[in-house]
Amino acid sequence: MMKMINEEEKLKKYIKEHDIKAEHLRFDKTLHTVQDTLNATGFPIELITKSMIFKDNAGRTIVGMVSAEFRVSQSSLSKVLGAEVSFCSAEESYERTGYPVGGMPCFGYDAIVIMDPKILENEYIYTGGGSEFSLVKISVNEIKKIINPIVKGRIRGNKSI
Repeated sequence: MMKMINEEEKLKKYIKEHDIKAEHLRFDKTLHTVQDTLNATGFPIELITKSMIFKDNAGRTIVGMVSAEFRVSQSSLSKVLGAEVSFCSAEESYERTGYPVGGMPCFGYDAIVIMDPKILENEYIYTGGGSEFSLVKISVNEIKKIINPIVKGRIRGNKSI
């Protein structure tokens, strides 16, 4: 359990050091799944995002960022990137980002972020807060400034919930 606190602290430190306008929120209940997050927070599902970690053939870390109600379409992600991608396991995702699945932020590590255009319909979103007990509330404009995402086409697949 102590490990998770360290990742939250690491993310909060990153936010502070990079002068990012964001709010770190911690909850008493797990946010590991989309349903857990909805139950614990009461936030609208379209404002909650998930960042799925992939890799391309060149070994680059690729993030597929979608609204939590959808899965990331691997084929659509490959098409937008212009390179084949493969899904990373929970262990490899952690190795590549320093954050656990279930608390994965969309920033704070070296990666190419492919953002589904549906996210841009929101003024702000919630992304992983570094553990399965936390989220970060951040404006979409701030996200665009700090990660400079590629937004070229739909990467969302089937609904996940």
